[in-house]
Amino acid sequence: LALAATAGLIASAAALRLPSVPAQPQANRPRIAAAILEGARFVRAEPHLAAIALVAIAWNSAFFALQAVLVPLALGPLGLSPAAAGVALGAYGAGLVLAALLAPWIGARTSPGFSLMVGPALSVAAVLAILAAPMGGAVLWLALGQFLLGFGPMLWQIAQTSLRQAVTPQGLLGRVGATMQVAVFGVRPLGALAGGALAAWQGPHAAVWLAAAGFAVSLLVLLRSPLPQLRALPA
Repeated sequence: LALAATAGLIASAAALRLPSVPAQPQANRPRIAAAILEGARFVRAEPHLAAIALVAIAWNSAFFALQAVLVPLALGPLGLSPAAAGVALGAYGAGLVLAALLAPWIGARTSPGFSLMVGPALSVAAVLAILAAPMGGAVLWLALGQFLLGFGPMLWQIAQTSLRQAVTPQGLLGRVGATMQVAVFGVRPLGALAGGALAAWQGPHAAVWLAAAGFAVSLLVLLRSPLPQLRALPA
């Protein structure tokens, strides 16, 4: 808790040093409801953005269903100590950092479509690794799953943000971003509730299978969209 509080203070101090942006004149601002509808309509009409939104909704539902049961799974059926569970779950952060560092190198050698596919694909592999944990070497399997859950989706996040900025007019960036965030954050508690409820009824492994199904849906949605064929960002 102390470490988390310290990190939060550092982040707050860094945010205070960000340059200020001049406010838009009040007369030029659209009404909130109109701005929300405009952003949602643009996302729905733009094929790349519509696909990104659907993939993100399915993926985030699955991810938070999984997160709701990882600690009970690790400390219960997998029989890990709190220290071992912490090490395994911490591999998620290592995957995030490594993906962020390698993203420019990977992006220079592959297409945006590749990076967009990596996130959902590695998420499916990650949850299969977690499901393999009871067969032995639980710490390693759980750590591998967490690492993949950090690495692949971080590449996806970077690629989809770049694509979103490339296909969205400057004046709509905020509204489109808000539409995406509302959709994504809106399903997270529902995913966590579904995962927790299923775990309470059938045990943690049932919730992991639910997450596996959600990640598979996100991958199938992506494969049926124009995203995998994207060879370069639109000009």
